[in-house]
Amino acid sequence: MGCPDCERIDLLPAASGTLYLAPVLAHTRAALRQRMVDERLPCAEPTSGILALPVKGAGGLGEMLVRLEQALSSSEQAGCRATFVPEGEDFGLGHLQDTHLLSTLIARHNARDLSAILANDALDFHFQPIVHAADPTEVFAYEALVRASTPAGDFIPPPALFKTARNAELLFHLDRSARINAIRRASERGIGSRLFINFNPTAIYDPAFCLETTVREINSRPAGGAGPSGFVFEVIESDQVNDIEHLSRIVERYRRAGFQVALDDLGAGYASLNMLSQLRPDFVKIDRELVSGIDGDTYQQKILGKIVELARDLDIQVVAEGIETAGEWRWLKDRVDYCQGYLFARPAAEPPMPRHPESA
Repeated sequence: MGCPDCERIDLLPAASGTLYLAPVLAHTRAALRQRMVDERLPCAEPTSGILALPVKGAGGLGEMLVRLEQALSSSEQAGCRATFVPEGEDFGLGHLQDTHLLSTLIARHNARDLSAILANDALDFHFQPIVHAADPTEVFAYEALVRASTPAGDFIPPPALFKTARNAELLFHLDRSARINAIRRASERGIGSRLFINFNPTAIYDPAFCLETTVREINSRPAGGAGPSGFVFEVIESDQVNDIEHLSRIVERYRRAGFQVALDDLGAGYASLNMLSQLRPDFVKIDRELVSGIDGDTYQQKILGKIVELARDLDIQVVAEGIETAGEWRWLKDRVDYCQGYLFARPAAEPPMPRHPESA
C-alpha cells in the first residue's frame, strides 16, 4: 500500500493549450487584461470572471507564467486560481484536481531544478556522527543531512531547497524522497550504526499511506543490514506543528513499525516542550542556541538542567547538538547522553570518524 500522489512528480505541461485564470478580485482581472493588451497577446473571457490565455509551443506555459509573475503582485498571484487545459481538450470536472493557485504554478515553474532532482532521484547526503558524551571517539549514530545540486552542478543550500519545495507544493515529494534516499545512501556507504533521518510532519498527510514507502524501503534491505530498530526518525520544524494529534499518529505509525523517534531543537520554544510531554520521544536534541557558550552562562545551564531533568523523568535520552568548543563539551559530557557538532566531526559524504576534543 502506498500513495501514488506522493510518488508522482507533476511537471508543468509542455504542450500548447489554454491557461484558465479565475481571479478573486476585479482589480486583478483588470491588471491581467491590461498586461495582455500591453504584450499584444489575446485574452478571452469565455464566462464572467474567467480569463483564458492561449499558450503555444513546448515552452509556452513557462513563458506565460514568467509574464504573469512580472505583471501581478504576490498577493494577486495568491488570489487567483489557475488550471491548464491541453489543446484539443475541453475543460471538465477532471481538470479540477490540477487546479492550483497561480502563485503555486509560478513557483513550480521556478522550481524546475528541484522537479528534475526529484524526478531523477538525485538527492545526496552527508553524514555527521552523534557520539557518546563520555567518550566522543565512540560513534552512537549518524545523522543523514540532505544535499542537492542543480542539473548544472550548482549547490542548493538546504533551507533554499525546502523553501522552494514549500512554495511549489512539492514539500511532501521532497520529504519522501529525502527519507528514501537517506536510507539508500547510508546503506551504500556502509553505515552500520543507528541512522537519524529528518522528517517534516507537515509534509505527511496520512501516516498509513505517506510512510509506507519508507517502511518498505527499510524492510527490503538485504539480510544483515540494520532493521527498523536501527533507524531514528527526527521531527524537524516542530515550531510549525499546529496539529499535535496528527503528529502523534505519525509517531505511533513509526513505533508500530519498530522505529524510534527523536524531537529536534528542544529549548527553541514552548511548542517543543509541550510536545515532549505529549509525544514521549525516545530522544530529544537540545537546540544549538541553548548549547552555545553554555559552559560560561549560568542562565542557560539552569534551563538545560531542567530540560534534562524532565527528560530523565520521562525516560528520554538527550543529545546536545551544535557543540563547537571543548568547554561546551566538558560541561555537557556528564549531563547528557550523546553529543553532536563540528568539534567532533563535520558532515561529509563518506561517514567521518569523530576526533577527541582533547587530542588536538
